[in-house]
Amino acid sequence: MTMKSPADRDVLSPKLQSQKIPGGNFLHCALGASWVAVGLAVVVFSGCGGSARQTLTIGTVLPITGPAASAGSEAYQAVQLAVEVANASGRLAPYTLDILARDDVSDPKQAVSAAKDLSSNPAVLGIVAHFNSGCFLPASRVYHENAVTAITPAATNPEITLQGFPEIHRIVTTDQVQGEAMGRYIAQRGANVLAIIHDKTQYGEGLAKVVRDAAAAAGVTVQSFDGIQVGDKDFRSLLTTIRSRKPQAVFFGGLYDEGGLLVKQMRELGMDQLFLGPDGIKGKDFVDVAGAAAEGAIVSFVGKPVDQMASARAFLDRYEKRFGKPVENFGPYAYDVAGIFISALERIVKRGETPSRPAVLQEVKSLQHDGVIGRTEFDAKGDTKNRAISFYVIKNKQFEFIEATGESPL
Repeated sequence: MTMKSPADRDVLSPKLQSQKIPGGNFLHCALGASWVAVGLAVVVFSGCGGSARQTLTIGTVLPITGPAASAGSEAYQAVQLAVEVANASGRLAPYTLDILARDDVSDPKQAVSAAKDLSSNPAVLGIVAHFNSGCFLPASRVYHENAVTAITPAATNPEITLQGFPEIHRIVTTDQVQGEAMGRYIAQRGANVLAIIHDKTQYGEGLAKVVRDAAAAAGVTVQSFDGIQVGDKDFRSLLTTIRSRKPQAVFFGGLYDEGGLLVKQMRELGMDQLFLGPDGIKGKDFVDVAGAAAEGAIVSFVGKPVDQMASARAFLDRYEKRFGKPVENFGPYAYDVAGIFISALERIVKRGETPSRPAVLQEVKSLQHDGVIGRTEFDAKGDTKNRAISFYVIKNKQFEFIEATGESPL
């Protein structure tokens, strides 16, 4: 998802800028902290007055600021929680696990810069990598060239794993799967004439194309396919044109803000068509922007509803207690990405080996991880084998589960 942002900057340098991420857990505790690589584990000599400790490090590159800050912050906090739980359990003893975080601001240039920064640090053994497809796609080559395993909790564009880079993985299914499910669902709802709007990003337009083709294959007439600009606020001219064509449903491929404004302005123009959107609009931000107009909107999301899964209960409770708010979207996926890295490191440590990037990659590729979202294992391309898609309707500002389709290992 390509988005505009401020000029490149080291948004989260190790030098006491951790306050920019609430509750941040960083490798460097003061300006004077230093570290020395030993193999690829690290011995930290703390500037805080502590004694030397053996440390393993994973990185995160997520949008902590910018247009996807809400989802990115939740994902980061979930990673932080996973690391806290792992350290408290002692499962990586004699090591302590740390996070080295960078903010990509949902901007591809900053994503590549952050990827280069973390990948060039030999202490970083794996990376929880990116929310936006438009960020992960160009950054993935950096991870490949530096032989560091990167797993995304949210980026869904199919091209990411079609590049053939063995280090690149995703815990969510692709836009191809979600778009086909949405296209069929629109037909099942009896919407025979469809208007599609997208935000011209790698994610939004790519997904919208799949929805268009799948809906058409299911017998739906796709009347229009229009792009808008991320950051624009007034879509009334486009919507007035669409209104004159009288479609039965409108699908939007994009994120919270534009989705919320679109459905709000639709209702202001007297358009009562069914409004549908993908995982990119599932969250409180969409409801806050749309207001009462969000009522009745249909949203698809990757995976099965975590609030109905026994495997998720402990995490959901722990997250809300730790951060004072409930999970909204990709927190469970980020928690499980961190869990996969933790499990991989644990296996290596238990064998008495020094963790390294090649060893982590080997473990990730062979792992069956039973986590918050159920079982995760990767196919030969690095895609998850969990292809479930869920549908929700917004009622009283809440996302109410309707049904799930597709395959799920557990």
